[in-house]
Amino acid sequence: MSDDKLDEARRQIGYRYWGGKSIALGVDTVTFQPCDGDINQDRVVADQWEIHGSRWLFLMVCDGHFGPVTVEHTATTLPTQIRRKLRAFIKHKLQGKLDRTNVHECKSMISELLRREIEDFDKALGDAVRQICPKPEELNEGQARELIQQHTDVLKRAFEGTTLALGLINIDQRFMWAAGVGDSSIALSTIGNDGKRQGQRLCDMHTFKDPREYYRATMAHTHHEQPLLDWENRILGWLSVPRAIGDFALKLPAFYLANLFGYMPYYYKPPIVSYASKIITPPYIISEPSVRFTDLDSVWGEENKILLWTDGVDSLIDGCIVFTPEKHSGADPVQVVSGLLSNTPDPEIENILGHKVNPKWSQGMSEENKAVDILGNLLGGFDAERLAMVTDQHRLHDTGVGWPFHIDDTSIIVWGLSTEG
Repeated sequence: MSDDKLDEARRQIGYRYWGGKSIALGVDTVTFQPCDGDINQDRVVADQWEIHGSRWLFLMVCDGHFGPVTVEHTATTLPTQIRRKLRAFIKHKLQGKLDRTNVHECKSMISELLRREIEDFDKALGDAVRQICPKPEELNEGQARELIQQHTDVLKRAFEGTTLALGLINIDQRFMWAAGVGDSSIALSTIGNDGKRQGQRLCDMHTFKDPREYYRATMAHTHHEQPLLDWENRILGWLSVPRAIGDFALKLPAFYLANLFGYMPYYYKPPIVSYASKIITPPYIISEPSVRFTDLDSVWGEENKILLWTDGVDSLIDGCIVFTPEKHSGADPVQVVSGLLSNTPDPEIENILGHKVNPKWSQGMSEENKAVDILGNLLGGFDAERLAMVTDQHRLHDTGVGWPFHIDDTSIIVWGLSTEG
């Protein structure tokens, strides 16, 4: 295709993403959903905190499902709660000092602080439902609809859900904690001695494809309920992640779904109340995060990057519901995303993606943005035909008998390891 068609395809994609570039923080972000009429349920968070004389950078991506309420609540509320608890911990437990002289002694305590804070945040969503409806087995339809009208946000926060991946980075002392719930990702990209980029996942992600997660999730329930997963790896035929914030229809007794959540204004086929008979030994998913400490001192430098992304990135790299129907690439998203930061296209990554890569994809757009560069290259790079497919509304809305073409909500954060800002 001509350069004009390539430019027009890039322009159409530009209309449908929200890119952010913070010079002060040195952070590039992007979130994308091309399908007109679909609400983007991803959220990105980038904030800098001053805590007892040290600068901290907080980065987070959240990937909501079943609606935007839980993900919005998580993105706006959880960071503040973590900051408050971290500030109090350093003040009262560490006498106001956390630096390289004591971090290795107390890193596990801060890991536990993050783990507890995330689980408590999730627990509060369910407790709020129990408080307004302590006896769901006695609820009739009229009472349920009245509760929904009076406490819509409380119930939506509990019923809807989100995954998350976050980085808590002490900029001045050069260390960090990563945490994740579900299938969003956080990774470190460094340049090796051979000049090539290498990616390292900073904490575990949670999918049923992981044998450890599959075993943990299935062995928590009776053999009479097996198999718990359907052919698409959805537990009870409902949800494809084993860990998430919210989703209390799968965490509370079945009466909550049958007599309360079932009357909420959501459209499903079949109706969600039909799942109530499957809920026998809840919870079926948990909110326990994976948390890991990483010392960044040996890799500190602007050329090395912290990367966060939602699972829309994994879907684009896998390819089976995008450009290579029914064929999985089998590629490691960590290595692909890391490699896309290179100034020189990597032939191996181009082979995985099936198109030529443009390291400066965002050049000529509103502003150059590394997160947008990664997104643009996942969507098609120099391939104008593929880029045009991404915003083809007829293709995106086609619900016919063929293999679906689907672009999930996709969000990316890129930050270079630097004390500037």
